[in-house]
Amino acid sequence: MPLNLRSIFSPQVIYEAQSQFCGSIQVVRTGNSVYVSTGGLTQSGGLVKNVWESVFKKISKTYNLTSKSWLILGLGAGTAAQMISGRFQPKKITGVEIDPVMIYIGKRYFDLDKIMNLKIIINDAKDYLLTTRDQYDVILVDLYLGDRLPGFVYSEKFLKKLRQLGLPSQHRSMSRDRIDPKGEWQDGEGQLVILNHLFYDPPKRQAASQLVAKLGKIFPSVRLHRVLTNLLIICS
Repeated sequence: MPLNLRSIFSPQVIYEAQSQFCGSIQVVRTGNSVYVSTGGLTQSGGLVKNVWESVFKKISKTYNLTSKSWLILGLGAGTAAQMISGRFQPKKITGVEIDPVMIYIGKRYFDLDKIMNLKIIINDAKDYLLTTRDQYDVILVDLYLGDRLPGFVYSEKFLKKLRQLGLPSQHRSMSRDRIDPKGEWQDGEGQLVILNHLFYDPPKRQAASQLVAKLGKIFPSVRLHRVLTNLLIICS
């Protein structure tokens, strides 16, 4: 019997759920790829992997990411955590996710519970950030619920706390003077905070610009990396 290639490579919804945080959630399979879609946007897997792949490749050329402690605010189904675990041999990964439905999907379809050294915390990212005493080398902030980013992400209190969760000052060595004349980082140590912001229409570009301006007053260095419809804001 001849194969129907169109049916094989056409998107197939293999799981659907309703979430109080994200609304309608679908797990979609296209060929050998599986991704999570909310509000028509990919939340985990698929293009999300491409976004993090690009920024990890950029910063790992000039920054030692091996054996670090990582905090992921917005764990989702675990795409970034999978990549970190497979590439950088992390000391620990703490993943904070507000939506238990997303955690269930991560475990069922993305082997979230099999990631080495991953601690999963089901909580509001703001509440966790403002109460934890733990410190991290690298913090990823990817808190979109569909195409909506919580308002607290833009608050000075939240952004300052991101910097405070870095390693003690005596362990930091990356600052403005560690950027070479081409605008690239030299090899070094110190805290990194990477925020993902959508950038595909005028309101989102304006909001991203405002966020970058606020971060520039808090971190010594703020670099921008554009990937697809996303702007990755890299602070150190």
